[in-house]
Amino acid sequence: MEAKSTTLALEARAVPRVWGGRTLAQRLGLDCAEPVGEVWLAYDENLIRTGPLAGIPLAEALKMLGPRFIGRVPYEKYGLELPLLVKFLDAAEWLSVQVHPDDAYAHTNEAGSGFHGKTEAWYVLAGEGEVVYGLREPLEQDTLRRAAEDGSIWDLLRRERVGPGQVVGVPAGTIHAIGPGLLLYEVQQRSDLTYRLYDYGRPRELHLEKALAVACLEPTPLVRPTPLPGHQKEVLLAAEAFVLERHFLQGRRSFKAPETSFLLLTLVEGGAAWAEGPLGWGDTLLVGAGEQVEVAGEGIFLAAFMPSPEVLAACPPGLRM
Repeated sequence: MEAKSTTLALEARAVPRVWGGRTLAQRLGLDCAEPVGEVWLAYDENLIRTGPLAGIPLAEALKMLGPRFIGRVPYEKYGLELPLLVKFLDAAEWLSVQVHPDDAYAHTNEAGSGFHGKTEAWYVLAGEGEVVYGLREPLEQDTLRRAAEDGSIWDLLRRERVGPGQVVGVPAGTIHAIGPGLLLYEVQQRSDLTYRLYDYGRPRELHLEKALAVACLEPTPLVRPTPLPGHQKEVLLAAEAFVLERHFLQGRRSFKAPETSFLLLTLVEGGAAWAEGPLGWGDTLLVGAGEQVEVAGEGIFLAAFMPSPEVLAACPPGLRM
């Protein structure tokens, strides 16, 4: 039997990481003794925060809400699972140099994991620092292997300095790493397939053969969205897995999900309110396909959804991954 809710407010979930900091726990009022590297804002295990489904895990709620809520495009490919994970990251030190597979590799070589490939995107919330983004120049696979083994890989990686409001799209196969001092919003495919190439001598498992099998050995073009002053909505990045938008709220407005996909809304600046209460930094709403939610206040929301082929084709080519 399908439930009737059209918008779900989700509880945040802290995830301790060895490389994490203290900023997320402090800003979100989370009780966690360990360094918090990630806060998951939208995932299967997040609880519904308000309304008739309050206290129910998202995965269970989606089964109750049915295909109409999740939308035709994600449902046809992934069923009733939420195909995206949205989170905040707080990096106090360098994350490992790593790479993720695409869907084709994951479905063939990691079928038992239940995961798909992983394309992701970062939006810098605060701080300035460096990220690793692909290679500086084309490499042979054996050259990359030797460099990963002897530690000289660092000299072969392209490093970019980023700051607040900047966006970095990371297609599957792109070698990457996040540096210290950055507070990020991340949207990604729902997958935990991460292959470490290099971890600065730390005693964690590397996945060299798998990483080499999926890594792009050419430099990856960096998508740099151009802000459009005066516009309420900006498309930041577009991929088959998701479209990422930035919405500016001044007063009262309605956010409408596409007819074919859910919409994830995360408040990343300012304050707002909706029918079921106030919204603060990091609060995330999941809007059902074709539905809308009215919000009032001042701030910035990041929005993510899974596009139809027609919507993806209409996005500017320079914003596509």
